[in-house]
Amino acid sequence: MRSVALSLSAGLLSVLCSGAATAQAEPLAESLVGTWTCESREGENDVAMTLNYRRSDDWLIGEMKEDNGAALLDVWLDEGPNALVLRRILSYDATIEMTVVQESPTWLKLQGEMHHTLGSTAKVREEIRFTGTEAFHAVWEADSGDGWELILVRNCKRI
Repeated sequence: MRSVALSLSAGLLSVLCSGAATAQAEPLAESLVGTWTCESREGENDVAMTLNYRRSDDWLIGEMKEDNGAALLDVWLDEGPNALVLRRILSYDATIEMTVVQESPTWLKLQGEMHHTLGSTAKVREEIRFTGTEAFHAVWEADSGDGWELILVRNCKRI
């Protein structure tokens, strides 16, 4: 599994910025590990999903299943001791590569790029805010060249 995840994340190393804020692995990993149910608003559509995160050595691995049958893989890599900063999401229509750029005990911000299977790309950012250990709120924005636009709001509760 580690070699598969390494090959998935190899392309991400070029997008890491030397000035990116270092995130602590344990608080983030422990906050996300487990099973979550989420309600999302994507444009005009409501989407329900289940997230299941687990730790595997230097990785945080998330499996996302939307109510419409779509499945996504969310892989986070530790960079050095206790730093969980590199992320790649693989979906049916896009690959998203992100790094943690800011983090506090209750929220984190990631930025990167989305590559659609049809060839278009966009800058993306996500802000995740935890409300205790049992819920979080995530906001996704994208910039395809016309400025940042809201693309997704997700509210999740631990099962």
